[in-house]
Amino acid sequence: MRTLPAALVIAALASCQSSAPPEPEGTPYERAVAHAGAGRAGAAAEALAEHLRADPAAPQRALHDPALAPARDDPAFRREVTRALLEHGVTEVTIAPEDEPGDWVEVTFETVDGDGAPLAGVEFLVFATDAEGVYHPAIEGERTPRLFGSFVTGEDGLGVVRTVRPGPYPGTRNPRHLHVGARKGDMRMTTPGYVVFDDDPLLFEEGNEEPRGEAPRIRMEPVGGDGIARGRVTLTLR
Repeated sequence: MRTLPAALVIAALASCQSSAPPEPEGTPYERAVAHAGAGRAGAAAEALAEHLRADPAAPQRALHDPALAPARDDPAFRREVTRALLEHGVTEVTIAPEDEPGDWVEVTFETVDGDGAPLAGVEFLVFATDAEGVYHPAIEGERTPRLFGSFVTGEDGLGVVRTVRPGPYPGTRNPRHLHVGARKGDMRMTTPGYVVFDDDPLLFEEGNEEPRGEAPRIRMEPVGGDGIARGRVTLTLR
């Protein structure tokens, strides 16, 4: 095999390096925004990681900042945001942006062990459809939901999620629900990975109640003066 002269190798390397985009200036968050705008989702996640870990408010902001939208569907980016929420021990998360169409709900998750004692430090992942029953306007399926986040239960075993009430899947009478996963060490949820609303008329339509019979039900209260309907659901981990 013929060996290239060293001068040609050096020139080729220099050419590759000069064609690489320069690292944006500014704070890690500003660099992440610049990378996201240029379509470099992986670089955006890398730049954002430092900022996410330094500022407890940064992961929540990253969930909804329009400037980061081009990178938000990237798996690495999503992992960095959800990991930071958990590492900061965030107990309340809003997974829908403030201008999201729909009726707002606030769900308190109560986690207990097999004896009914509160469980602190339970890590939750949660995602849902929008009010139209769509996970993502451009990506089919539930692998890459637009509305997602994570939180950790506090010393009282409680954590809170705010979002718009999910809609039934388009063209179906499927009951409205939130997808959740919860764990603490080797402990896991003892029920299916979703919860339903006990005031959802779809839940009681013929053919719907039985398929959802094992799903925990969120005990909903009337809509408050702030326009938010609040509810609470208890999950057991073993």
